[in-house]
Amino acid sequence: MPEHTPAPTPHRAVYGYAFYLLTLTLFVLYVLWALMPTKSLGLSYLPDKYFAVLLPMLVLVGLSFFTFFLYPAINMSITADKDEMASIVDVSLLLKDSEQNSINSWQEVQEKLKPVKKNVKNAGTVIENCQFCSGHHQLPKASEQIDTVHFIDLTEINNCLFS
Repeated sequence: MPEHTPAPTPHRAVYGYAFYLLTLTLFVLYVLWALMPTKSLGLSYLPDKYFAVLLPMLVLVGLSFFTFFLYPAINMSITADKDEMASIVDVSLLLKDSEQNSINSWQEVQEKLKPVKKNVKNAGTVIENCQFCSGHHQLPKASEQIDTVHFIDLTEINNCLFS
């Protein structure tokens, strides 16, 4: 099966040219309908000239309504609440093997992030739940270790700031 790419192909070129001709023809017909005197030519079956101005204005009003009201409303409806864990950290990326719904607090995240160590012959201490090297990661020597990054609980921050 061929790979889907945006590169130009012969059938896309033909369809694009046909669409260009169709669009150009419809635009020319629209301008002729809007500017030509239809009554003097005996064309009584065409819509009123009022619609030549009304239809583009309706499109622009609909587009602006969508842009300023509906699009932000859609974005706000799919954004997580500020009190949810998903607005602060993506638990699915942080903890690959655990379920997202089972984590409700920072303490649970920190507990799940603690490495499970086991001793293996001739390998020293190995971290079992390492996400980057599939359980083959060894603990560095104490002189090479960097302090681990930990998350501050929001209740701690609120207590420090507002109490």
